[in-house]
Amino acid sequence: MKFNTAIAAMMTLINEIAEHGSLTKEEYETFTLILCPFAPHICEEVWQWLGHDTLCSLASWPSYDESKCVDATVQIAFQIMGKLRGTVSVPADATKEDLIAAAKADPRIASLLEGKQIVKEIVVPGKLVNFVAK
Repeated sequence: MKFNTAIAAMMTLINEIAEHGSLTKEEYETFTLILCPFAPHICEEVWQWLGHDTLCSLASWPSYDESKCVDATVQIAFQIMGKLRGTVSVPADATKEDLIAAAKADPRIASLLEGKQIVKEIVVPGKLVNFVAK
């Protein structure tokens, strides 16, 4: 029940639409259906203006492609001894070895690990890489 999160996402969508131009009628109808629980009165007016004889609130919810909801990249935190030392954006499907290599390639992490022996490498896929060093 975090309405502010949903409203913020819709505002972000409207800003993206404004940057790219306009909407098709189908996209406008979809946005109207999504907005309807938050602003039912104006959405019913828009729904009629779009040429519908039924109520917007009784129309079926738009379907979506779940594969488009997956991020292509994720932010990974780099830690040394549990303290955050940096972040980097990596492909979401990166392996543990790829994440460790990316962490060691980071200039700041490399300088902090220089001359130290890595005792343990902890990788939480999609979240963080932590080095335990002496």
